[in-house]
Amino acid sequence: MTLSTRARLVARVACTVVGASLLASPAPVALAVPGDLVGGVSVQEGSALAEISPEVTIPAGVLWTADGTRLWERNPDDERAMASATKIMTALVVLERADLRADVSVTPTAARTGEAGIDLVTGEVMTVEELLRAMLVRSANDAAVALAEHVAGDVKTFVGMMNAKAGELGLRHTSFANPHGLDAPGHHTSAADLATMAQIALSDPRFAEIVAMPEVQVVYDSGKTRLFPNSNHLIASYSGATGVKTGWTNDAGYCVVVSATRSGVSLVAVVLGAKSEADRFVQAEALLDWGFEHYGYQQVSTAEETVAVLPVTDYLDVTVRAEVAESLTLPVFDVWGPVTSDVDVIPDVSAPVLAGERVGTLTIVQGDDVLAQVPIVAGDTVPVPGEREAREIWFVRLWRSIFGGTLIAEPAFFM
Repeated sequence: MTLSTRARLVARVACTVVGASLLASPAPVALAVPGDLVGGVSVQEGSALAEISPEVTIPAGVLWTADGTRLWERNPDDERAMASATKIMTALVVLERADLRADVSVTPTAARTGEAGIDLVTGEVMTVEELLRAMLVRSANDAAVALAEHVAGDVKTFVGMMNAKAGELGLRHTSFANPHGLDAPGHHTSAADLATMAQIALSDPRFAEIVAMPEVQVVYDSGKTRLFPNSNHLIASYSGATGVKTGWTNDAGYCVVVSATRSGVSLVAVVLGAKSEADRFVQAEALLDWGFEHYGYQQVSTAEETVAVLPVTDYLDVTVRAEVAESLTLPVFDVWGPVTSDVDVIPDVSAPVLAGERVGTLTIVQGDDVLAQVPIVAGDTVPVPGEREAREIWFVRLWRSIFGGTLIAEPAFFM
């Protein structure tokens, strides 16, 4: 800590990208779009926020922390097609209602579901867990329908469960028409709703384990096996990537919901409407890199650090150390400004003083927000002076009050 009254602890987190990007596409070049939100504040053209905003070229997206701090948003509530990001909600409903060990017999409806799949055939039997892995890692539409029919008996009833779950979670801009995400009337969501879905799904360790898998092996009744790589290329290429789901349709464009964890910080980013398969990952990397650069853990107090020396009024020259009671580390978003520490301690203490006795408060502030308060305690034990010592102190103090001199020790402050 410095000797100033307000110690400025500027919180900046360095970001190191491990390894080269899997993708050869050029980095995004556009700066912030007016109306973007950085830390909940609208970005205006030419403003300081515009200068530090992430450089992404997508029509809609968000970057949140795992605990819901909104770092960056662009059109977060715009209703858009969601493609296979739909399968996040499909998985939520399945995990809530089905036994992962249960067998599922593939129906003709599931077998003929189009687009991405694992080539299921009518009568094929797999467990719920096997189908979930295929649906989330391979993005298999046939597996999604098979799961929906297993849970609800038919797709329509399952879709009703999906919409009921969306209502329960407060997803005001989300409506489902199917469990796989192929374009359909009334099938839409928003970037913010998708981020909420992803956060909730990732809190289930079964979901989190599956979406972090780099590949999935599918074993068919015939004994044949096939290996499908994760459609989310960041799982294999981005340091700390943990999920979540890709998507593409004509209406949605290229989409991805991604999550990553570094140095204890977990982020979720949503990219909607990217220009190409490669571009969606470039955009997602740019958001995650920016998030890890500006948001991270900062130690804001240190246990046993002396912030002041306080006089003990029963003595002439005895003091006690005023110490910070505990070390504290907080997540800090540096865009909101420097973190400062304010010390508030009592001017003096009376004997007896016990080590650990509270004598003040260290307040951690960022802008107008109080981030935390930490007790300041006495670092020393001082007993009441004995009878003889007390008489001597009284006479010396009387003498000094007449002829000059300090009556008690001077306080000192180190912040």
